[in-house]
Amino acid sequence: MSSEIYDIVIIGGGTSGLVLANRLSEDPNLQIIVLESGEDRSADPNTLTPGAWPLLSNSPDNWTFQTVPQKDLVRQITVPQGKALGGSSAINSFLFTSTSKATVEGWKNLGNEGWDYTAYEKALKKSFTLHKPLGVTEGSGPLQVTLGTPESLWQKAWIDGLESVGFPKTDPLSGHLGGPNIAPESIDPRTKQRSYATNAYLDPVRSRPNLTIRTGTSVTKVLLERLSSTDDAVAKGVQYISKDGSSHSAGVRKEVIISAGAINSPRILELSGIGGADLLQHLGIDVIVDNPHVGENLQNHVFTGLVFEASDDVETLDAFFRQDPDAVATAMQDYGTKGTGPLSTSNMTTMAQLPLPEFHTEVGRKELNQLFDLSALDPDSDSDTRTTPAFAAAHKTFVRSILTDPSEALGNYVFGAGYAPFDGPSPAYRAPGKHVSVAIELSHPLSRGSVHITSASPEHVSTNEGLRIDSRYLSHPLDLEVLARQVRFTEDIISRAEPLTRYLKPYTKRFTDLAVTKDYVRRTVDNAYHYTGTCSMMPRAMGGVVDNRLRVYGCSNVRVCDASIVPLEPTANPQAVIYGIAELAASFIKEDTL
Repeated sequence: MSSEIYDIVIIGGGTSGLVLANRLSEDPNLQIIVLESGEDRSADPNTLTPGAWPLLSNSPDNWTFQTVPQKDLVRQITVPQGKALGGSSAINSFLFTSTSKATVEGWKNLGNEGWDYTAYEKALKKSFTLHKPLGVTEGSGPLQVTLGTPESLWQKAWIDGLESVGFPKTDPLSGHLGGPNIAPESIDPRTKQRSYATNAYLDPVRSRPNLTIRTGTSVTKVLLERLSSTDDAVAKGVQYISKDGSSHSAGVRKEVIISAGAINSPRILELSGIGGADLLQHLGIDVIVDNPHVGENLQNHVFTGLVFEASDDVETLDAFFRQDPDAVATAMQDYGTKGTGPLSTSNMTTMAQLPLPEFHTEVGRKELNQLFDLSALDPDSDSDTRTTPAFAAAHKTFVRSILTDPSEALGNYVFGAGYAPFDGPSPAYRAPGKHVSVAIELSHPLSRGSVHITSASPEHVSTNEGLRIDSRYLSHPLDLEVLARQVRFTEDIISRAEPLTRYLKPYTKRFTDLAVTKDYVRRTVDNAYHYTGTCSMMPRAMGGVVDNRLRVYGCSNVRVCDASIVPLEPTANPQAVIYGIAELAASFIKEDTL
């Protein structure tokens, strides 16, 4: 087994891993290596072309995990995660939406000193340059982010329609949500291509002599030593398998930073002997740190949606989504010659983050209190025994505060000018005719799942096997109650939001009955790709895996920095949040290690 030694070993060359690689290698005295399981796809046209992102969902650039069957859901649930240099920022749908101030303050209130919204926002702004209309730019961060204005008929109708029913337009990067917006995208307006962690953070510094990048390498464990039962474990290096199948190790002088994502980071901790003692002993793994909270608190947004028929005399993207040859040829020509059209964008930027007004009346508040009381009696609502009573109570308190505040958004709504198969016969089905769709996302779920290894064999670490992912979607009864009401609310506002309604065919409401709506949700609900929480940042006694400096409890020089440390789900797409977290982490890692 060959061996080298570095000051810092970063496991995972994804979004946060490459931010750290850039910022920490600014010090020429630090020798840094990044170990990434995937390959460098920065020259791949499908990676760079914005509208081609759906083609990456079943590519080698995706881990394509699967959950165990979900008793409350009908669909088979796939768990995409980026398996390429740049991680999920190389395969995602570009949306660059920050979270609410209340959410970040919620993290802080769990006991995470230093994670107030002011510190988070400062770090986030360090990550990007915002390109606004008319050539106006703000900031000077590496990531290039484009912010458009409502230009199409449908974008204007969505914004104006929601304003007409009481929801004024909001700034998606302000931390103050509660209305419609056109979401920024991580697209470079100069090249019309994806801007992501690889070409934004890594490419400008690839030539630094103190930075080594290894792709096609899968870490099998962190090499830990413990001098006595009372001492913290010390990482001496990591063990990994290279693309030719040979085994290697990399020694470490200062720190190991795990940035492998919400699924693979707990996997690496457990393979290294950090996790629940019962599980590790059952698999024959020496227990270095007994912490049963590793891999727990998996959170994600679930969504369903509604489809409405559009009038015959308005344009939609249905022909392009059906891959009609003429529509595809036009799209390719528009993108190739002008950098415009459906290939120049994710086609998902028309959004809204909204409260649920029915909970803000006297009757609604009373009903909400009853729902919380009933959920407390439900044996499945907090049946995960690894969730501490303290965190379960804090989680409920946070979600209740959002539900009852008229200025806070509890749902994320994505509008698209085309058919989406929420209730279709298959995910690939595209209906004939013209349509618009609204995806309806539960922003603050109370359901919590888990991810744990099922094998200690190193042969699985480069594959989607050897893991048990149980997302437990809708296991908390309040999630179904809220999402069903969001569906009913969406149908109601769409039916009266002028001028949006004038471009739709007559529509008969389907969801006046809540029981019918719940059945629809159970049948059609799917998961977004916004996984967080499996190495949560909070006090160990509350269920934490890392402290407020992202140091793994029980280890003196191991940190985790990625979406897995987020203890409460962000309000919408988490891409911007992860860049902000990584920038903030880089600042205090420098303080601690330099």
